[in-house]
Order: sequence, then C-alpha cells, then structure tokens
Amino acid sequence: MTRLPDWLGTGHERRAKLFACFAVVSLAVATVGVLAAPDQPRVTVADESPENNTLVALQGYKNEGRAVELSPEGAVVWEYDDPDDVFDVEALGPDRVQVSTADERPDAECPARYRNDGFENCVLNSLRVVEQSNNEVVWNYSWYDAELHEHELHDADHYTVANGTDRWVLVDMGNDRVFAVNRQHEILWEWNATDTYEMPDRMGPESDWTHMNDVDRLRPGVFQVSLRNFDTVIELHVENGSSPDERDVTVKPVVGPNQFAGKGDVLYEQHNPDRLADGHLLVADSEHDRVVELNRSGEIVWEFGGSATLNWPRDADRFSNGHTLVTDSYNDRVVEVDENGDIVWAVETGGLPYEADRLPGEGSSDRPTATDADLADGGRESVVERYLGYAVAISKYVLPTGMGGQVVPLVLAVVSLLGAAIEGVRWRGIRG
Repeated sequence: MTRLPDWLGTGHERRAKLFACFAVVSLAVATVGVLAAPDQPRVTVADESPENNTLVALQGYKNEGRAVELSPEGAVVWEYDDPDDVFDVEALGPDRVQVSTADERPDAECPARYRNDGFENCVLNSLRVVEQSNNEVVWNYSWYDAELHEHELHDADHYTVANGTDRWVLVDMGNDRVFAVNRQHEILWEWNATDTYEMPDRMGPESDWTHMNDVDRLRPGVFQVSLRNFDTVIELHVENGSSPDERDVTVKPVVGPNQFAGKGDVLYEQHNPDRLADGHLLVADSEHDRVVELNRSGEIVWEFGGSATLNWPRDADRFSNGHTLVTDSYNDRVVEVDENGDIVWAVETGGLPYEADRLPGEGSSDRPTATDADLADGGRESVVERYLGYAVAISKYVLPTGMGGQVVPLVLAVVSLLGAAIEGVRWRGIRG
C-alpha cells in the first residue's frame, strides 16, 4: 500500500492539504487553458479544405461582435468590428457585403421614448451595406428599440425587382414585424404578427413573443419567416397594392404548431431555415442541438448533430456537392459536413458565431436534397455533454473573456478550496 508523505499529516489536516493541492492544480489547468486559447480563428479539421473563403457573423458574448471573412486555412482576410453585435453577413457582390447589426447605446443618447422606459440603455439596429476594401458604410437602414436583448435585427434579405432596383426585407424582433424597404428608406409593405396571431394577455409590448429571427425572399411576393418562439416557419404572401396600406399579406404555415405554445413536435426554437430544391427545408433546430432537413410533408429526411456533436447550432447551408455548412454557435465554430455525415472541415472562430456563408454567396434553392443526394445522417447524442455544454456556454457570458471555456477546472478549484477550508476549520478545532 502506498504511504502518503508525512508532511501531509493525518485526518482533517491531510484532507485539507490534499484539497488545497487539488485546487492549485485545477487553477493551473484553467490558467494554461486560457493562455493556450487562440486569439484568432484556427482550423481544427482539414480533411477537405474548401476552395473559397467563408463569411462568418460573430454575435459576441460581451458586445464584441464582428463580421469576418476567413480563408480555407482560417486566416482572417477581412474584418468589420464596429457594432456591438453582428447577426448576419451576406455578400452583395465584389467588395460589398451587408451586415445585420445591433449597438447598445446609453440612455442619454437614446430617443426620449426609450430613456425612462424601465430598461437600461437602448439598442440601435442597423442594416449596413459595407465596402470591404475600406469598411465604409455606403447605405444603412436603422431604428431604435428598448434594449439590446431580444430587440435586435437578426436578419435581412436583399433582392432586386424590375430594372435591378434594390429592395430589402427585414425582421424586426422587438416589434414582431416583417417589412420591406427601398434604397430611399421608404417602407413598401409590412406585416405585424398581431395582424394574424393573438398575443397572450400576460405578455407586454416588450415581451419576447415571436422572436422573429430570419426572413428570405423565395420568389416575387413570397417571403419565408422564422418565428422562433412559435417553433414555426411560415410563408408571407404579399399581394400588390398602390400603397403599403393597401397591400394584403396572408400567412401560410410551413412547419410547426403555428402558435405561441409549448415545444413544437419537430422544431424547438429554430434559426435560419433555408429552402432547398423540391420544397425541402434545411433548418438549424437549435434547442435540439441538431440540423434537420424536412420534406414538403414536414417529415425529417436527414439529420446531423446531437449534443455530443453540436451545441446550439444556428445556421445551415447546403452546397451543390451535398455538403452542409453548419454554424455551431456554443461550440464557437463553423463545420462542413460531407455526404457521409462526417465533419471534413472545421474552424474555431470564438465570439459566438451566429451565421456563416461560403462565398460567392448564400442561397440553397437549387441545392440537392438529402433524398436526391442520398446523404447519410451523422453526429451523436450525450446527456452529460448537453448539460456540460450548457454550463460552459453560460459561463462565457458571465466570466471574463477567455475564462468561460475553463468552467470545469474552475468549478473543481472552487469545490476543492471549499473542501480545504472546511477540513482546515475541523483540524484547527481538534487542535484548539
């Protein structure tokens, strides 16, 4: 039997010293983890490196949002870090991108209606068109809202109409509405969720009711919208009229319970649904830690993820070769999944990625379905990793930057220090 060193003493003294030693080791492990964490993105899987660069929108944990363009090797070749939060970045053509942003402003800089509204600070939401060569904002559409959280601009979609005229459709989470604007900032049409759905009496005007987080123009007059807190994806069919007030907007449910209720049967607080060929839907089923593809009947025909593989994914795009690009938010990475359900490229981004696009641009309407391409499912589930991943994610919001990923050794250190203190008090009591 191995004998412990005499200097450890016996009984409570020995346990106190062992706890203290374990605390020191745990703190050392956490410190090494922080120091070893990369300051810039890094590729961790490169079995099949992409040919083109990747745009990534980093929301940020503590108002450090930014948009970046990454090379296949993970190098940052462009960066835009002016806003507090970035939720979406899309290429509009050579040297030009649009960025969906949210900036927290102190009450003194807010419009009068938001200065004494019961919320600390306010938020300025902005859709910005940025020239990458000089980061100059050449066009933007902005509005203020009550607060940064649950009142941000999460997505906008650019499209053109006759003669190449620019249009944008945006989701306004704080006001539960979808609306379209032109380059002159004129609202062309809008739809508010209260036009179709009844808000529960217990919810106030600033409650997070629908949590609209995505909009895509499918074809002229038809727009797809994600109602995250309804676990529902809908289509808005907009009929022409001579003025915004005369345009008729009707709602067609695509998948989900189509109401503010409990967890949906298929989706649970989804993000960024993307329409594929044959009417299939590729969607980040976030709270289920997976990406799913649904057919026209709402049946799952392909699935990738599970809590041992993904942690709160919020975007997925299908490529023409059958690969799928997934933004794995709480794992702080973007991954590419091949037709066999294996990760063949992955880049650690840090900064809570929200969305990613492989250049030259997004859009999957002509991309193969899982059925046509015979794609295999992938990933695995783990209850332990689900809760551990959640704890790590929450710690990244609370702890100083860099420390959040070291929650396990930090917790062990705290428990060990507590154990050392308790045993130390008992030891002194015996001696005294």
